[in-house]
Amino acid sequence: MPHNLAVGEAVYYARDQAVGIIYETYTFIDGPQARPGVSLLLSNGSNVGGFSAQEADQFLLPLGDTGLDYRFSDVGQLAADYRRGLFGEAFHFAQVMHISKTLAGLPPQGE
Repeated sequence: MPHNLAVGEAVYYARDQAVGIIYETYTFIDGPQARPGVSLLLSNGSNVGGFSAQEADQFLLPLGDTGLDYRFSDVGQLAADYRRGLFGEAFHFAQVMHISKTLAGLPPQGE
């Protein structure tokens, strides 16, 4: 099912069995008329990089909005922001949303 992810949304990335936060959306790959692609930061600090809209539909399970308002500038700043805990509360919300969906018995997606 197609979905438009936005900055600050939590997702589950089954490949790494981890929650992540969308830190950037972009249209420069598929063009301005296409659904945006997204860039993903995992809870362990790994920058997984970008997913086209179709890849996001296939590999990322949306969990919900964390309330994080983030403006991506470069990967160095992203790493520094992660180290100083800027994403901590958002990752906490992401974990809670993932546990809630798991306990509710929702079918696995994003694999």
